[in-house]
Formats: sequence, C-alpha cells, structure tokens
Amino acid sequence: MSDHLNDGINLAGPCGFYCGTCSHYLARSKGMLAEKHLKYGCKGCRIQDKQCAWVKRDCALLRKHQVTFCFECSAFPCSNLRQLDARHRRDDNMSLIENLHRIREVGPELWLLEQEEKWKCPRCGGNLCVIDRECYDCGYKFTRT
Repeated sequence: MSDHLNDGINLAGPCGFYCGTCSHYLARSKGMLAEKHLKYGCKGCRIQDKQCAWVKRDCALLRKHQVTFCFECSAFPCSNLRQLDARHRRDDNMSLIENLHRIREVGPELWLLEQEEKWKCPRCGGNLCVIDRECYDCGYKFTRT
C-alpha cells in the first residue's frame, strides 16, 4: 500500500510539492539516511508540520492551519510561492502553481495517485527523486525535460 494512502494527504505539500520525490523523505522512508549523508530525513510536510523555509515560515494562514493548500488563499499565488515555483520550474521542470491548480481541480487524493505514477521509475517501478534525479530503488539516473 502507498505511503500517501496511509498518511492521508501528507505527501501533498501545501505549496504543491509532491513529497514522494524529495530526497529527505525518500532517504528516511527507504532507510538510506547514511548512504545519502542525511542526519534525520523527513516524514512528509504535514506529519512533521515543519516550518517550511520557503512558504510556511512567511505565511500566517499555513502556520495557523487556516488553509490546507496555498490555492485557498486570496493572495494565491503569493510572491513567496512564485519564487519557489520559479526555482522548481528551473531546476526540476515542475510547477508548484500548476500542481496546485490540478489539486484544486481533482482533489489531493487523485493528484497524489497521479504523482505517484508520474514519478515511478521506468526501469524498476520504484521511486524517482526529483532532487537527485535518480531512482532510490535501483539507482537509475534520469533527466527531466
């Protein structure tokens, strides 16, 4: 069974990032912290309720749990989110803002299933890490185009 089904929408970050592609989440969930030179790893945005350095730190609505996703805010997309989106578009060829529009359209549960399929390794069916651009199951290296 998929992690996101056990944890509800835990892997759907408020900013539209799919935590299932994060090196910190994957390293922890696959017991690879030492191999990836990480001390703690991550359990997912929502379970840890961490203070996100990019969005949540500067957003009172998220910190106070008044919104679940950034698209619920009247200022969507705010300057912090636009900055983060630009970085992910440049580095990872993904748009958090487009992800948030899709989450609003289909709901977080279906979006998570779509993301799980999108980020499946073509070689082994394992988990691709968007940050390291590799499969954390078989080591397959990929590039996002």
